[in-house]
Amino acid sequence: MSKSGSIETTEFRRSFHIETSQLLRKRLIWFTSVWGGILLISFVYAIVMMARSSQITNLLNNGTEKALFLVTYGVWIAIYVAVMVMVIEKRVSDERVVRLSIGLIILNGLIAVGLRVLEPSLMSGGIWVFVVSHFVACSVFPWTVKQALAPVGIVVGASFLSHVAFEGDSIGQTVFFGVSTLVLNLPALLISGYKHSQRIQKSTNRFLNQRYGMLRQELAYARQIHEALFPPPKTTGQIQFVYRYEPMRQIGGDYLFARYSQLDADGNETLSVAVIDVTGHGIPAALTVNRLHGEIDLRFAEQPDISPGELLSHLNRYINLTLSKHSIFATAVCFRVIGSKNVLEYASGGHPPSFLRGVDGTIQDLESTTFMLGACKDKDFDPMQAEIEFGPGDTLIAYTDGATEARSADGKMLNIEGLRRILASSHPLGADETEHTQGVWSERILREVAFHRGGIPPDDDTLAIEIYRPVTVTTCTVPDEEHE
Repeated sequence: MSKSGSIETTEFRRSFHIETSQLLRKRLIWFTSVWGGILLISFVYAIVMMARSSQITNLLNNGTEKALFLVTYGVWIAIYVAVMVMVIEKRVSDERVVRLSIGLIILNGLIAVGLRVLEPSLMSGGIWVFVVSHFVACSVFPWTVKQALAPVGIVVGASFLSHVAFEGDSIGQTVFFGVSTLVLNLPALLISGYKHSQRIQKSTNRFLNQRYGMLRQELAYARQIHEALFPPPKTTGQIQFVYRYEPMRQIGGDYLFARYSQLDADGNETLSVAVIDVTGHGIPAALTVNRLHGEIDLRFAEQPDISPGELLSHLNRYINLTLSKHSIFATAVCFRVIGSKNVLEYASGGHPPSFLRGVDGTIQDLESTTFMLGACKDKDFDPMQAEIEFGPGDTLIAYTDGATEARSADGKMLNIEGLRRILASSHPLGADETEHTQGVWSERILREVAFHRGGIPPDDDTLAIEIYRPVTVTTCTVPDEEHE
């Protein structure tokens, strides 16, 4: 069993134990009050019957057995009162409450057997006192079968000795009475086992529902933290970008990092972007993303002008040394748009091809330049950084494989060709001829991916990003601090 599974099992057992103890205390108070009341009525009845048969006079004339009968009955009732008071005032631990509940039923059986010997005329059916009280206890107390069986074994044994040693019954009669008692208590044992299994099932469902609610809340907080790592879109200035992200679960393993440098003397901007897709989904992938975010953030803090190839090499080294041993790898594509040179530098490690959509509508593939990150050691890794012209009116579209690997109802993937057909459209949102075609491709891609799935939930994280240089630049003021 895993460590997390062991912790959950321990938590469930603790929760079930607390729930059982609270229920047993309530039921034991009820049982002692009701059954104690029945015993008190029976005690008064016994005295009345003795008085009617003139046995009280005989009792006063040294009726030792009769006196012992009444004293035993009185002690029986007193024990019930004492147990009820101790449980109400919580003077006993949970473990002792269990032992008290079992002990009371054993006491019922032993005293019934003893009183049967002392006064057969009044307690000829004394064993029924035990059978009925045991049945009620199994129906009321949250016992296990083992706990319910303990009183039966002890009382049947005591009854066997009584029949042989004090009541003079034959072995055959004694065995018959013992077997009869076991048979009479069998329904109670079955009830106890059934109720215990039902309680476990209900407690398990309740525990899992509580844990599920806690997990949902924690995932909501985790998603807020995870999404806070993503940069805000930028829709002003020389270089702009927008993106859309749809994780398979609440959080996922796709990640986008963006960093703007300050404007130069001529007002030119530089934008560095990294798109990463970690193997796996959900929380494990998101935890990996958090680690990679820290590494990238630290690298840019130490080297603000780091090139895409240098960044890709650093990520490969980090993943190979720390994450690959856990079979965690990643694909990534790193870009740097230098506004003063109208160029785009990029390096791609096993990532799906990006697309450069020119101002004239032509589409150019930017293929992967090297291996998946973490697959080889640093000395064998060559990012093979490339450079391409990227001027005003051009648009760069990058994405993760959740877009191209989206499957339709019949299992057909969208593939790179399907994505290229989407980008070949002159009007990404189905608009008229005057519709602006920049800043909307990421939204169009996710919309088309959802349409291709035909309502089927995604089976992978999907991230689409669009970096573009508008022909007409919107004036903006870049704050002193860097964007993340």
